Amino acid sequence: MSSEKISWEDWIPVLESELKKEMQKAPAISQVHATDHIHRVWHRCLGIGRDLGADLTVLVAATYLHDLGRHYIQDKVHGALSAEKAEPVLERIGFPHEKRAAVLHAIRVHDVSATPQDRKTLEARILYDCDKLETVGVIGILRYIVHYYGKASIDYMLEDIDARWNGLSLPETRAYALEDYEYIKNYFKRLKKELDA
Repeated sequence: MSSEKISWEDWIPVLESELKKEMQKAPAISQVHATDHIHRVWHRCLGIGRDLGADLTVLVAATYLHDLGRHYIQDKVHGALSAEKAEPVLERIGFPHEKRAAVLHAIRVHDVSATPQDRKTLEARILYDCDKLETVGVIGILRYIVHYYGKASIDYMLEDIDARWNGLSLPETRAYALEDYEYIKNYFKRLKKELDA
């Protein structure tokens, strides 16, 4: 079967397998960017992508491969390295040539080094937003506690949450995640109040 006729659903087991292979080759797996993170980001991307008419084939590949660089460097700026690592994967699996540039673009601009203007496609904006939604809700609380509690003030965490929220590209993402945003904000405000008491 020609790769152009394969549906986005059919790419999932292929991408799952390739992600596992790539993570086995990497020197240091980032646990917060492992498979469970990819699945949560994909779940969000799929919902928003369907609502907005995104190319789900581009979006699924970009989502599964967007953090490959994180397993090589512990740096927020890892989009370019992730795209570099993703390119031979797309070649190896026979991903459609005409969609590869869009996948690599979305991966390249999903980190903090890119500006909103750099995200030229709908798929890039969706991936960026859905990746950042890992910092809200219950998962966001867990991530902030693991990474920052005892190392940074709660005020810093509250400011960081707001900065990430304000940086989202799409109003649809805000509507999708508003309850989770309010939840994490209220949690840390209450924690600060109780610790200050």
